[in-house]
Amino acid sequence: MGVRQIRFDSRRRTMLLALGLLAAAVLVAAALLQQSSNTKVYLVANRDLGAGTLLSTQDVRSTELSLGAEGKYYLSAVNTGTVLSHAVLAGELIPAKSILGEVSAVTKPVRVTPSSPLSARIRVGSRVQLWFVPKATGIDTVSSAVQLLADTQVLAIHRGEASMGRQIDDVELAVPAESLSAVVTAIASAGYVSVISEI
Repeated sequence: MGVRQIRFDSRRRTMLLALGLLAAAVLVAAALLQQSSNTKVYLVANRDLGAGTLLSTQDVRSTELSLGAEGKYYLSAVNTGTVLSHAVLAGELIPAKSILGEVSAVTKPVRVTPSSPLSARIRVGSRVQLWFVPKATGIDTVSSAVQLLADTQVLAIHRGEASMGRQIDDVELAVPAESLSAVVTAIASAGYVSVISEI
């Protein structure tokens, strides 16, 4: 009688253990299935992308990942006119914080070489003013400064070569179509060009 009771308890424990393991396996499988179904499409850089790059569909490829709460920090679609404020290396996810926003379709990128070094406060994404002072036509002539642009976005900064102890960087600006002629004319003319931070 005692032997039978021991055998019965042993079988019962084994069966309960097996059922517990089976239930755990089902729960793990369900969790994995739910996690895999919560994937979302994110964008990865196809090549090294520099600051100021106007993103196109050729610059990125889609990848499906499950990032959970971290997903909000990465880009999942490219809108027309999206510009990078920071460099992104090939194979990296594109951080949402690296996007300047959309550049208006009525602006054109124009590269300007200022007459003096840029302020350290001016970076890609900064809003700036562009001023031009024409070269004086005579000794007694004083030229007045002309504001060509206001509240204009910096799309890129191109490092210039150091000359006589000064390094003057070119700056690429989003120039409205209606100001394009005046800006290009000023760049081509002799005079003083100044890029000033709005802040």
